Amino acid sequence: MRIRCMPLPAILLLIAAGCTTPTKFSVEPGPAVSWRPAATTEPAPPSTGPDSATLEARVRDTEQGTDELARAEALYELALAKRHEGDYDEAEHLYRRALEICEHVLGPNDPTVATILNSLGALQASQGRYAAAQPLLERALEIRRAALGDQDALTAQTMNNLALLLAAEGDSDAAEPLYQGAVAVLEKCQPPARGDLDQVLDNYAALLYETGRDDEARELEARARVLRSMQ
Repeated sequence: MRIRCMPLPAILLLIAAGCTTPTKFSVEPGPAVSWRPAATTEPAPPSTGPDSATLEARVRDTEQGTDELARAEALYELALAKRHEGDYDEAEHLYRRALEICEHVLGPNDPTVATILNSLGALQASQGRYAAAQPLLERALEIRRAALGDQDALTAQTMNNLALLLAAEGDSDAAEPLYQGAVAVLEKCQPPARGDLDQVLDNYAALLYETGRDDEARELEARARVLRSMQ
């Protein structure tokens, strides 16, 4: 789960490399792990997975069968690939198709639904569509807290995303406790979530800079650098 903060045109990958400025909203970079929810770790980025043509063929195959969850998973994986390629409109369409299936089959409060909501919300937020993204991320966080608990890495992931969005909207008072919560969760992860925690610390530091708390921000950046040196 890799994440990051600031301006807002740039985006994503949970397992993306870090710099000190671009915003990174965090999604589950397929294949999806939450279709039979349990795991809290994330899979490899889409760049290491099947290409779009292969995934499109998989979607067509699932449309010939009766396993709706297999179809939803194929749609979700293809959405991740399209998003990675920069085809955001098609990615959103595919996310929504997968979401509709999972809500119907699994119910509206299943962790798999939260996975799709998180990714869809991150996609919209990365495009500056904050009003559309916020209820999706809030719902994803509510589901993950209820299903996985406050101490789960996926819950922290969505806390980070929602904090990024709120910070971008200028609501630092609402964003800060979410960053604090995400940091607290990731600090307790076993094995240590170094590759995730450094990103959240950088995001939080960006917020502190924007609110004039430069000394605190530099302390967080220093912690993030130490964590990156240990990877």
